[in-house]
Amino acid sequence: MDSLRFSLESWAAWAPDLVTPDAWQNWAAQPASSRAAAGADPAVAAMPPMLRRRAQRLGRMALEVLYSQQPDAAAPIVFASRFGEIGQATALLRELAHSHTVSPQAFSMSVHNAVAGLYTIARKEPASVMALAAGTRTAQAGLFEAAMQLADGAPRVRLLFCDEPLPEAYQCFGEVVEPAYALMLTLVPGADYTLAWQPGHTASHNASPLDVLRFVLAGASAALPLDRAGWALQRIAA
Repeated sequence: MDSLRFSLESWAAWAPDLVTPDAWQNWAAQPASSRAAAGADPAVAAMPPMLRRRAQRLGRMALEVLYSQQPDAAAPIVFASRFGEIGQATALLRELAHSHTVSPQAFSMSVHNAVAGLYTIARKEPASVMALAAGTRTAQAGLFEAAMQLADGAPRVRLLFCDEPLPEAYQCFGEVVEPAYALMLTLVPGADYTLAWQPGHTASHNASPLDVLRFVLAGASAALPLDRAGWALQRIAA
């Protein structure tokens, strides 16, 4: 198999400065526009308060987009994040260094699949969850995993991306991370898009999840190069 085809049933995204679909559409139409780093956390009002209070900002953003759709136990969740709950993990490391102990509940919410697991518990939804991190190729890895699960027979796959800027302690490593966001793409069988190796479509940098969303929403280009090796996300003409 040298390509994978799929269609998009829906998308949902949330960021402190972009909280409505119209705001995201405007953002996609202005590639050079800057993003605000600060803003309020999402309410996640549909989640029981006892569970909601366990989630930090990144988790709340992810939960907000997950709750934007009806539960579907037959639809696997692919959770893809470069750093996951890096703020929570950093706080735990500091606590461990100072007091030699950490809160078990706080630790449980720092593992990579914690947010998706919390969602399935809250909604009593026995959907399978795949959690992955692939550095600057996280967007590409998430798309491939979701598309492969479709090819393996899943009726739809919820692909959830989320990340936030690194804590100050790690910013010296020069990692560039966009302002905080969560994005969910619901993939279904179809032929509107294809993931294929196209040597002529090499990228100067690995595409981010928000690059993928802008490609989907803007609709101006036929292909989005995903990496320097030649993998691309291509829009199939109707």
